[in-house]
Amino acid sequence: MKKYILLLFILFPFISKSQSISGTVFSNDENGKQPLPGVNVVWEGTSEGTASKPDGSFKLKKKSDQHMLVFSFVGYESQTVHVHDEDPIEVVLQPNLEIEEVTVIKKNRGTYLSVINPIQTESISGAELHKAACCNLAESFETNPSVDVSYSDAVTGAKQIKLLGLDGTYSQLQVENIPNLRGLATTFGLTYIPGPWLESIQVSKGAASVLNGYESIAGQINAELKKPDSNEKLFLNVYGNNEGRYEFNGNTNIKVIGDTLTTGVFVHASNLSKENDHNHDGFLDSPLSETFEVANRWKYNNHKGGMAQAGITLLRDDRMGGQVGADRDMTPSLANPYGVNIVNNRVDAFFKSGIVSQDNHRAVAILTNFARHETESYYGLTTYDADETRFYGSVVYTQDLDEAAIHVLNSGASFIYDDFNEKLYDQDVQRTEKVPGLFTEYTFKPNDNLTLMAGVRADFHNIFGNFVTPRMHFRYHFADHFTFRTSAGKGYRTANVISENSYMLANSRPISWTEDVMQEEAWNYGVAFVQNYMLLDRELTINTEFFRTDFQSKLVLDRETSSEYILLLPSTETAYANSLQFDVRWQPIERLDMLLAYRVNNIKETIGGELMKAPLASDYKGLINLNYTTNLKKWMFDYTIQFNGGGRIPYVYEEWMNTADMSADFAEFSPYTIMNAQITKYFRYWNIYLGVENLTDFTQSNPIDGADDPFGDSFSATNIWGPTMGRKIYLGLRFNLNYD
Repeated sequence: MKKYILLLFILFPFISKSQSISGTVFSNDENGKQPLPGVNVVWEGTSEGTASKPDGSFKLKKKSDQHMLVFSFVGYESQTVHVHDEDPIEVVLQPNLEIEEVTVIKKNRGTYLSVINPIQTESISGAELHKAACCNLAESFETNPSVDVSYSDAVTGAKQIKLLGLDGTYSQLQVENIPNLRGLATTFGLTYIPGPWLESIQVSKGAASVLNGYESIAGQINAELKKPDSNEKLFLNVYGNNEGRYEFNGNTNIKVIGDTLTTGVFVHASNLSKENDHNHDGFLDSPLSETFEVANRWKYNNHKGGMAQAGITLLRDDRMGGQVGADRDMTPSLANPYGVNIVNNRVDAFFKSGIVSQDNHRAVAILTNFARHETESYYGLTTYDADETRFYGSVVYTQDLDEAAIHVLNSGASFIYDDFNEKLYDQDVQRTEKVPGLFTEYTFKPNDNLTLMAGVRADFHNIFGNFVTPRMHFRYHFADHFTFRTSAGKGYRTANVISENSYMLANSRPISWTEDVMQEEAWNYGVAFVQNYMLLDRELTINTEFFRTDFQSKLVLDRETSSEYILLLPSTETAYANSLQFDVRWQPIERLDMLLAYRVNNIKETIGGELMKAPLASDYKGLINLNYTTNLKKWMFDYTIQFNGGGRIPYVYEEWMNTADMSADFAEFSPYTIMNAQITKYFRYWNIYLGVENLTDFTQSNPIDGADDPFGDSFSATNIWGPTMGRKIYLGLRFNLNYD
C-alpha cells in the first residue's frame, strides 16, 4: 500500500484539473469509413477550435458554457454535435455531392501509432489494406514494420506471423475483441479472414488488458470486420495472379429496420488449380487449394444505449500439396507420389451485447463465441485427424467512480470450454479444458496527458490449477511532442502440442512428445517513446520501443538433438526474446507518405542443454514503404522493400559432429531482400489494381531436403527461412457502392 501511495505522490505534480473534449472524425465515401484529417472543429459562435490530426483524432479545451461543436471540411456536409459530457465522441461526415471539385488538404496515412492508448498500439485502417492485395489477414502485414509473415513449411501453404520475434502462437488473435483462431485454427487461421472483409486491424505489443484473458504474451492482434450498419451497400472484389490463384469476395449490407436493425452477408471463394514447380524439384511450390466461406452478421442498435450483434461463419478449406501429380483421390502409399492433403471444416458463431446507462457512467457488455473445427489430413504415409469444440464467454461491467471519469473500474468474469480430440500414430489424444476466471482493472486518468492502468485476473484451470495474471500500463504525454509508455505483465498459454506443430509431419522423422498439453508461462516488459514534430509543415513521427519476454516455462521444438525424432519438450530452462525497433513516419512532399523502420531481434532458447539462437529467426528486419497518391486520389503508387537479416538453420548434432568441416557456417542463412509494388487506379465506384510481389524473384534454394526421395530418411520440408514462391504478378478489381 505504501508503494501505491508513493506512486500517486510522485505523479501528483503532473495532474491537471483542466477539462477537455476529444474524439475522432471519419469520412464516409467510396472507400468506406475512413479517418478524416484536417477537419475544422470549432465551438459554435466562437473562433476557438482545432483541426483533426492525420488519424482523424482531435482534442480541445471545453468551458462550462460550451456545448455545441461544429465540424466542417471542404467537400463534406458540416455537422453540429451537442457535447454533454467528456467522453470521446465519434463524428462521421458525409460527402457533399453538390461540390464538383474537392481539394485534399491531408491524406490518410493508413497506419498510425496511437498516442492516447496506454498500450503500445498500431492501427491499420482500410486505406493501408489497399496498399497490397491483402487476400487474407496473413497478407495484410506486408507493409507493416512490427509483424513478420512467413511460411511454416514448403508443402502446406500455412503462414505464420511473428510479433516481437516470437511465433504467432504467443500473440493473442482476436476478432472484434473476442479471442478466436486458436487451437486447430492456429496453423491456417490467419488465412480464414479474407482481407476484403476487414475494416481495420489493431496490433498491440506486450502485455494486453486482463479483460481479454491471460493468453497474450508477446501482444495482441485484433481484426475488426465490416459492420452491417456501415454505409457500404455493396462491395465486390475479384483477384487473379500468374500462379493460377483466383479469388472472389463480396459483401452487402441490408437495412432491415432503418438504422435500428441491419444485416450483412459476406462471401469468399478462392481456387488454385495450376501446378507450379519453378525450381524443378518435383514438388509444388504452393499447394492446390479450394476455399469457400460465407458469413451472416446482424446488428441491433436502439440508439438509446443498447446494442446487440450476432453472426455465424461457415468455412471449408481443402489443400493438396506435395509432389507434382499428387491428387486428392489417391491412396497414400509408396507406389503413389508423396502427397499432403489437409481438409478443414469450421463453424464459428458469436453474440455480443451491451448497454450504457443514460448518464454514460456505467455499462455492461456480454461477449460470447462458439467454434467447431474438424481437420482430416495426411502427410505422406502419416494420418492426422482432429476435432475441437470451443466456447468463450465473458461479462464486463464498467463503472466511472467519479463524475469526471478520472477513476474507472472494469470488472467481470469469463469462462473457457475447450474439448480437443486428436489422432496421430494410432494414438488418441483427448482433453477438455474448463477455465472460469475473474478479473478487475483500474484506470486512473486525471487528464489527457496521463494514464495509469493496472489489472489482475485469477483463473481456475481444471488441468493446471489456479493462477494469477497481473498487468500494468503507464502512459505520459508531455511537452506537446512526447509520449512515454511502459508496461509489465504476465501471460499464460495452453500449448496444443501436436496441432500447433502438425506441419512438422512433413518430415521423415516422426514427432515425439512427452506431454499432450502443457502450460507456457512468461513475463513481458516494454518501454516505448513516441515523438511528434512538424517538419516542413508536415507531421513527423519517430517511435522507439524495446520489449523483452522472459519464459518461465516453454514448449521447445527440438529438431537437433535426435536424428530419429522431432522432439516436443516442455522446458523450464532459459528462454527469452528481446526486440528493439525504430521507425519514422513522414510526408517529405505533398501526398507522398514514407515509412522507415528497423528492428533488431535477439531470441534465444535452451536446446539440448545449450542456450543458443532460436532457429529460422532473422536477426533483424528493415522496411521502407513509400506511398504516393495523385491529386483527388485518381492514382495510388506503392513500393515496399523488406530487408531480412540472416539467422541459424537447425542441424542435427550427430550429423554435424561427423562432418569434416567443424565450423557451423553451413548452418546459417544469409540476409535477403524482398520488394513489392502496386499501382491502383480509382474511379467513382470502383478501382483496379496491378501489383507484383517478390519483384526480384528471390527464393530459398533447395527448400525441401531430400526432395528426390520423399519417403527416405533425409526428407524434410520444414527448414524454411525465406520465400518458396518467386515473382508473383496479380491483377484485381474492387467495386464499392454506398447508401446515399
